[in-house]
Order: sequence, then structure tokens, then C-alpha cells
Amino acid sequence: MSEKRKIEKRYDAWSRWYDAVDTNPLFGGKAQERWRREAIGLLELKKGESVIDLGTGTGLILPWISESCKGAHVVGIDISGKMLLRARKKGCADLVRGDLDCMPFKDSSLDKAIATFTLTTAPDPVAFLKDTARVLKDDGILVILDTGKPKKKGARAVHALISKTAKLSGHTKIDRDPYALLGKVPEMKIEKEKRYYGGMVYAMKIRKFISLNPIITPK
Repeated sequence: MSEKRKIEKRYDAWSRWYDAVDTNPLFGGKAQERWRREAIGLLELKKGESVIDLGTGTGLILPWISESCKGAHVVGIDISGKMLLRARKKGCADLVRGDLDCMPFKDSSLDKAIATFTLTTAPDPVAFLKDTARVLKDDGILVILDTGKPKKKGARAVHALISKTAKLSGHTKIDRDPYALLGKVPEMKIEKEKRYYGGMVYAMKIRKFISLNPIITPK
């Protein structure tokens, strides 16, 4: 079974109780809501713009995106059909079932994108970032909210323990280096970064770079 199929089955199985766990105060639900809302704020969404929630799952943040800017066109994409059934009940976005490294959108067709706790679960994070860059318009914005290795030494031991648990329970790779991954997608440049939870959670505002001096290959 392919890794994508494993992820699809895993999230199909979790769909029934996903929101209940994700919003539970015992699992940091209140803090996660604050982080997600702040990440949405980094989009600086404007009326008439299109924004896609990458790996939308049950569509937890779709209502918050819609609230942040009335008149924006909100889209959610996910590989799990059962997750999308839950998202559809929220009724505030167009939903698409598909792979994040091969999205069914034209090149340069979307204004903005957001990925909350998606980069660490994507089977091929570089392919995911490259396809996101492909569908974004020039000067488009991607916001990533996720977990990663903290910069502070004191938090690294805690992160190492959580990382092992995450891999065993949900196959989530929270030790992925976002800087290294983004370095493989040269048109995407980090503009702003916030850190939470001892530095183990980060929010990044990333812009699709427009080259003003394109390289011309001699004939």
C-alpha cells in the first residue's frame, strides 16, 4: 500500500472524532485555535481573493478564514473523503478531494494558501511545496503553521520526546526542517515568522518571489 493510501485510510478512520480531539483543552485546543487564527491573519486576505486550505481535513479553520474576510473565495483540499464529508457540513467553502503534490488547479490560479499542521504529514513535503508554488499567482502568499525543531536548547529534549510519540501514533514527522525544505523551492521566500510553545510551533508567511531579472538562455 502506498504512503498516500495509508494516510487516506488513517484520516478516514480518525474523521469521526478528529475535531473533538483537536479542540479539546486537554490537548491544547485553545492555544491551537489562537495559533490558527493568527496564521489566518498573516494571509492578509482581501475581498475577491482566492485562498486554499491545504490539507483542510474536517474544515476546522474554514469558518475562521471566511470570517476573516467576507467576499473571499475559500477552497479546501484533502485526500480523505470522510474528512471532507465532515468539512462539507460547515458549508463555507468549495471542497476538492485530491493530492497536495498534484493539485487539480491551473498554474498561477490562486492568490493565497494556508497549511496548518500539514507539512509534517505530507508524504513528499518538497513536492507539496513545489505544487503549492505552482498554483499560487506571482506575489502570492503561503502561510504555514506547524511543529518543528525549536531554536532554544531547553526545549529540544521535550521536542525529541514528542517527535518519537508523534511518529508512532500518527506518523507525523515534526522534526522536519522547514528552512531546508523551502530551500528546495527557490521561488518561495520567508517574509515573517512567529514562534509558539517554547519555539516548537512556528507560523511562517512565505511569498512567491517574482524574478525581475529573468535568466535568458542564449540561443
